[in-house]
Amino acid sequence: MISKTDIEDLARLARLDLSETEKEALIKDFEGILEYVGQVAAVSGDVNQKPIPPLRNVMRDDALYGADVPTTGKQEALLAALPKREGDYAVVRKIIQKEA
Repeated sequence: MISKTDIEDLARLARLDLSETEKEALIKDFEGILEYVGQVAAVSGDVNQKPIPPLRNVMRDDALYGADVPTTGKQEALLAALPKREGDYAVVRKIIQKEA
C-alpha cells in the first residue's frame, strides 16, 4: 500500500531525518492506520441514510426583563449610587491610553 518512497517523501516535506528502522516502522504504522480507516469506512458507509433531527432554536426570546429580576424598577436608585455619572452612564477613570 504505502512504499518506502512515500515515507521518504513525507519525511522530506516534514523536514524529518529518519533512519532506516524508523522508515520501516512508519510503513507498518501507516499500513495499520489505513487498514483501520478502511474498516471504519466499510462500517459507516450509509451514514447519509440516517434521518436528520429537526432544527430548533435554543436561544431565549429577546424580551424585556420581568418582575423576577432583583434590579427591576431600581434603575434610578442604582444610578444615584454611582460616584460619577453622565445621564444613564457611569463615568470611570481612563485606564487605556493611546500612544502617539
